[in-house]
Formats: sequence, C-alpha cells, structure tokens
Amino acid sequence: MSGYFVQPRALHRQSKVYDELAHNAEEVRVELRAAFDRDRNTLGDDMYGAELAKQLPEMEGGIFAALGTHIDELERIASNLNVSARNYQAVEHPPVKRS
Repeated sequence: MSGYFVQPRALHRQSKVYDELAHNAEEVRVELRAAFDRDRNTLGDDMYGAELAKQLPEMEGGIFAALGTHIDELERIASNLNVSARNYQAVEHPPVKRS
C-alpha cells in the first residue's frame, strides 16, 4: 500500500492535548483578569500612575484579545483533529448497508 497511514486514535489523543492547552490558557486568562481587576487601583497617585491608568485599558484590551485569539485557535485545531479522525474512521470502517 502506498501513501501514508493515519491512526484516528492518535488524532483524537492530539485533540485532547489541544483541548487541555485551551483550558489552561482560559484559566490563565481568568487569573490575569482577576489580577488586573484587583491591582488596577494600586497604580499610585503620581503622574506615572495617572499615565499608566490612562493607558491600561488599551494594554489590557490587547492582551485579552491576543489570549482570546490564541484560545480560539487551540480550540479550532482540536476540533479539526477530531473531524479528521472521524473522517478517517468513516473511510476505514464504512457503515454496513442493510437490505
């Protein structure tokens, strides 16, 4: 047989790895959000703290947008691996037609 061989179970296992990575990144996002919320008012009453307070919403937005994109990509990869595994399983084990 020429070509390559795919093990659908291996694809499913890898999808679980990406699911776990996405879950871990989501936990980091939640913890980071809590840290920002907790520490936002500790910037100081000087001109540096005031300037940082002005810039913080944009900085936070960029950080959380990047994390969201990263999590979405991990979830997309996990989903695509599962779809591929199901497709290979369907080809290798087609449903039995009954008359």
